[in-house]
Amino acid sequence: MKAARKIRQHLGVPGTAALAIVLAAVIGAGALVVSHSSASRPKSGSVVLDGSHPKKVAHHHHAKVRPIHLVSVWPRAGEAGVTFTPHVIVKFSQPLGQKTVLPVLSPSLPGTWSRTAPNELEFQPTGNYWPFTRVSVHVPGGPTGITSAGGATLAATHVTHFTVRAGSTLRLQQLLAELGYLPVNFTPSPTSSTSAATGSYQGTQATAATTSSQTTPTTAALPPGPSGPPGYGTVLSNPPATPAADISEPARAVDIPLVPLKGTFSWRYPNVPRALSSLWSPGSYNVMTQGAVMSFEENNGLATDGVAGPIVWATLLHAVATRQVNTFGYDWVYVSMGSPEYVNLWRNGQVIFQTLANTGIPQSPTQPGTWPVYLRFVTTTMSGTNPNGTHYNDPGIPWVSYFHGGDALHGFIRAAYGFPQSLGCVEMPFSSAQTLYPYTPIGTLVTVAN
Repeated sequence: MKAARKIRQHLGVPGTAALAIVLAAVIGAGALVVSHSSASRPKSGSVVLDGSHPKKVAHHHHAKVRPIHLVSVWPRAGEAGVTFTPHVIVKFSQPLGQKTVLPVLSPSLPGTWSRTAPNELEFQPTGNYWPFTRVSVHVPGGPTGITSAGGATLAATHVTHFTVRAGSTLRLQQLLAELGYLPVNFTPSPTSSTSAATGSYQGTQATAATTSSQTTPTTAALPPGPSGPPGYGTVLSNPPATPAADISEPARAVDIPLVPLKGTFSWRYPNVPRALSSLWSPGSYNVMTQGAVMSFEENNGLATDGVAGPIVWATLLHAVATRQVNTFGYDWVYVSMGSPEYVNLWRNGQVIFQTLANTGIPQSPTQPGTWPVYLRFVTTTMSGTNPNGTHYNDPGIPWVSYFHGGDALHGFIRAAYGFPQSLGCVEMPFSSAQTLYPYTPIGTLVTVAN
């Protein structure tokens, strides 16, 4: 005890402190003194820079990038009847980056994209989509897609579709007339080709030019029926030359206006018979327009259904732009069921051929009216049922042009001609049918009149 007191006195510190020093020496140099006071315990995420107060460690957090979303596409997805010159508008949830990629239209159309608002892009066309075109709007996403001003990218590519409206019947007639598929010409007014409205997008509506089209009348009566030896056709004249077509349309298909132009229709040929001129009706999709469409389809290798659908419009506009005019001319067949019955072939303004003919008997009459030729055979077999219920099968029928159901122009051997003998067809001597056949291509109008 004396020794212990001597030690404490020598150190000059209280006894408990001396004990701590001894323990520290036993534990070893550099041992950490652990405090039992919770107030002095360092908090998570901090470092004790001195022996008294802990200080926070600085954490570096990056600002969160807001994602960008597609808000809307105009025209709306699935919309139909859209104008030929649509202004496509694409809107996003936040401002776009200066170097962002742009949406893509398919099929493409001349025009430019512009930024009409910080978060909006608009396509302004400088050409026309063709009637019935289905347009896809691709808004690119992913790493190489649309980017925002803050650096975010559109998560995924969005694709919407809309459909362009149908073409105008009157505009269809104007273009067919310019190509020479109708017996009329169309002459646009001096300012039409440059100032005609091509439609401005307003929902599903379009603003079109006011159209003024008229036809200068020039008609004549048909010559009387044939005279001379019964059963033989008469060539009245050589076929007149086909007049040159005059097209006043742009040379690029996308630039051709698709709303009707102001202008005037006039007869392409002289001496138009009243039975033919009465079929012309601007703006009406009647049999004359149907026949012209079928002739155009036949000349361009299309299905001859007489319907001006998407393929016909696309082909028609290409033909106008490249000046692929009809050089064949315009033919019309007139069948008279008078006494005697006969056929007149009118070509390019003149009756060039006549022949006696036979139409249907009262039990199976030939129906009066006008129809386009829709099917032809150099030779074929005709079969069916007679009015008495018996069946017939006639092979080797030559020079056949079907125009209405089972009624056709064709050759057939009879003892005489000029009165009803057939089951609805228009029968002629073989030689007459052969003369007529080259002038009755698909789309040729055949008028049967009492």
